[in-house]
Amino acid sequence: MKKEFIGFYDPTEKEINNAWTKGIFTFDANTLLNLYRYTELTRKDFLSALKTIKDKLFIPNQAAYEYHSNRISVIESLNKSYSTLLDIIKQNYDDNLKTQINQFKKHPSIKIDGIYKLHSEFIEKVSKELDNQKKSHPDFYTKDEVLNELTELFENHIGKEFSKEDLKKIYSEGKERYAELIPPGFKDLESKRKRGERHIYGDLIIWKELINYSKKEKRLLIFVTDDRKEDWWTIENGETIRPREELIKEFYDLTGIRILIYNAEIFLQYAKEKKLVPQLKDNTIKDVKEIRLSDEKTNLSRLAGTLARNIGYTTMNNNLARLAGVLSGDLGYTTMNNDMARLAGVLSGDLGYTTMNNDMARIAGTLSGNFGYGSSNNYLARLAEVISSNPSNVTFLNRPEENAKFITSNSTNNTAPNNIIEGSQPLKDSEKKVIKIKNQNLIIEYSPECVLTM
Repeated sequence: MKKEFIGFYDPTEKEINNAWTKGIFTFDANTLLNLYRYTELTRKDFLSALKTIKDKLFIPNQAAYEYHSNRISVIESLNKSYSTLLDIIKQNYDDNLKTQINQFKKHPSIKIDGIYKLHSEFIEKVSKELDNQKKSHPDFYTKDEVLNELTELFENHIGKEFSKEDLKKIYSEGKERYAELIPPGFKDLESKRKRGERHIYGDLIIWKELINYSKKEKRLLIFVTDDRKEDWWTIENGETIRPREELIKEFYDLTGIRILIYNAEIFLQYAKEKKLVPQLKDNTIKDVKEIRLSDEKTNLSRLAGTLARNIGYTTMNNNLARLAGVLSGDLGYTTMNNDMARLAGVLSGDLGYTTMNNDMARIAGTLSGNFGYGSSNNYLARLAEVISSNPSNVTFLNRPEENAKFITSNSTNNTAPNNIIEGSQPLKDSEKKVIKIKNQNLIIEYSPECVLTM
């Protein structure tokens, strides 16, 4: 049974030891780009670790392409961080503190002008401190040691680029896979749409390269990626459990090999534990871990900002903050799209809810993401309202994305069809999805109307 469901089983100690002894280490672009974000000591230690396993390195051509494509933007973002931080401090004062301070202007003893002066002095000190710190920031524009080191490390250890014909086949397959939420890469569809197909299907291209390499070379693979999205990892209640079961199974079925997938932190821990890189410092692993945790918190902060800004809220209330946490954690989302943000606003504000419950959070995630809707509209909000606010009349399924049935029908009108046939294939755009609520059917059409039959 294990072969049929290998993705649900943790690798054995023997499989891990074999991979680390005989396997090849391959890296995603995001892991290499993170080298720019580490402290100088951590960066040098990480690169030293790669030098130790130089003869066992491999990088997919697509990963190398993405590294080179995104290198400058990462460097530029880091350079702008100093001015961005100062702007955040100033903006926070103007948007929040200043108004609150002004309410004490008429106090007989509080000298507001003195408070203003102290704040101005504080801003000036922060500005000077950031300028001083920026002087010690590496000038990766003129002397990029990371690029030089990686170029040397992966020389003659890079995959062959797919032909245009092969890429077209991957893009075509990717459209079908993404529509059915088959990993990897389906979470990149919206965020990378404007960058073209090579970026949209970049993860899938890398995945195909890894499979082809393993089949050809008959080598065990350890793939290191810092992509935290749920199209690479199984995430339960906000906690990353393991690589997606479908990925492990697909790789095994096509190659006969159990691939190991790690993030950079786990890779370094094993490298030290297996004495592959015995000189690796504990602080290096700690620094890599802190970057990961910081990214996760930043994603949640961005999500809160998206909820507050995209919906038109000028302030962030507790319900929106809780919803942000639920959608990005409890539902396993690591990123938030505009549709989810808009629906979140509808659920917590526009419909007049004063509290947010788990059912509402689940339905928000389901409607905006798991069922693949491209836009959020009032009809989706009505469905959320019906499911969340009528517990006596509606049976809410705990896992709607699993229990909702795909229904096909020849009916062309906007009423619930009598001859409902359960289908085993995903619906086409012209077909309908029906969510069964007790004996009632709510029909939602992609284009873009729906009818609520009670």
